[in-house]
Amino acid sequence: MPETSPELSRSDRHIRRLSQFMMWAVTVLAGLLPIVVWGMWLLPDISGIADQPSPGGGFGGGDLGWYVWPVRLGAAGLSTISVAVSVYGLLNLRTLFQETARGAYFSADTVVSFRQFALASLVGALWQPVEHTLLGIYLTVSNPHALNALEISLGSGNLESIGAALLFFVIAFILAEGRKRHEELELIL
Repeated sequence: MPETSPELSRSDRHIRRLSQFMMWAVTVLAGLLPIVVWGMWLLPDISGIADQPSPGGGFGGGDLGWYVWPVRLGAAGLSTISVAVSVYGLLNLRTLFQETARGAYFSADTVVSFRQFALASLVGALWQPVEHTLLGIYLTVSNPHALNALEISLGSGNLESIGAALLFFVIAFILAEGRKRHEELELIL
C-alpha cells in the first residue's frame, strides 16, 4: 500500500512500528559499541578484563604494572577494527529499518543496506579469529610475566558466524529479486 494511505493493514502498521523501534535500538547499539569496547580496554579496573584470561594467557599472574596506557591503547586499537566493521553493519541495518518504517520494503536503499550489512557480518566473522590471534600475540609480548604465545583458534562459534553471514547474503539476494519483481509489477500496473 502507498505510504500515504490512511488505511494501512494491521500487519503493515505492526511492521512499521517494529521497524521504527528496531531503527532506534540499532542506533543506540551502534553508538554504545565503541564506548563499551574502548572502555573495556582503557579502564580495566572497571571492566574487570584484567582479572580474566585473555588470548594467549596475556593477562593473569604477576603485577599488572606492565599493563600501561600505551599497551591498553594498542589493544583498544586492535579491537577498533572489529568495532568499525560492526558499526558499519549496524548503520546499514539502521537504514534498512528506516526504509521499512516508512513502508519502502523493496526500495533500492533497503536492498543495498541489507547487502552491506551482510558484507559487514561476513568480514566481521572472518576477522574475529584473526583479531583473537593478534591480541594474544600483542598481549603476551607486552606482559613480562607470561611466555610469548601464538594462539590460533577457529571454533564452532566462528563457523556459525560465517554461516549466518552467508545466509544473510542469500536473504539479500532474495530481497533484490523481490525488488526487481516489485518494479516489474509497478511497470505493468
